[in-house]
Amino acid sequence: MGRIRIRVAGIYIQNGKILLVKHRKAGREYFLLPGGGQEPGETAREALIREWKEELSLTIRPGNFLFAGESTPPRNVRKSQMMQLVFGVLEIQGNIDVVPDGALAGHMWMPLEKLESVAFFPACLPQVMAIARNETPDPFAEYRWLR
Repeated sequence: MGRIRIRVAGIYIQNGKILLVKHRKAGREYFLLPGGGQEPGETAREALIREWKEELSLTIRPGNFLFAGESTPPRNVRKSQMMQLVFGVLEIQGNIDVVPDGALAGHMWMPLEKLESVAFFPACLPQVMAIARNETPDPFAEYRWLR
């Protein structure tokens, strides 16, 4: 049995576009909300601030908690279960500078109307789209496992 990984992510929407990070892995390209793993002794907001600085070179002001979800691997797959906590991002400062690292390949200001046409992980797209429409998202969702 694997462990449980806590992923903290942020949503920043400006001028009808959402800021995403692009990953490439095993010949596939997909998009994520900027964020990453929370470290022991770190609050969720501290992790969010650190991850946005590491991934995008941005200083942010985190907002309110928006929603959560989890993705559990099938019983025969030895991977970590993932719990995601998503916060709003109220303000960004700096210039985006992504240094490709591991799967991290870049960033994109994705038009909201195109968001449903790309590979998005974890599978929190219904919650993200609710936020984009100024609706209340499902506060907790079980995400399908994506390989």
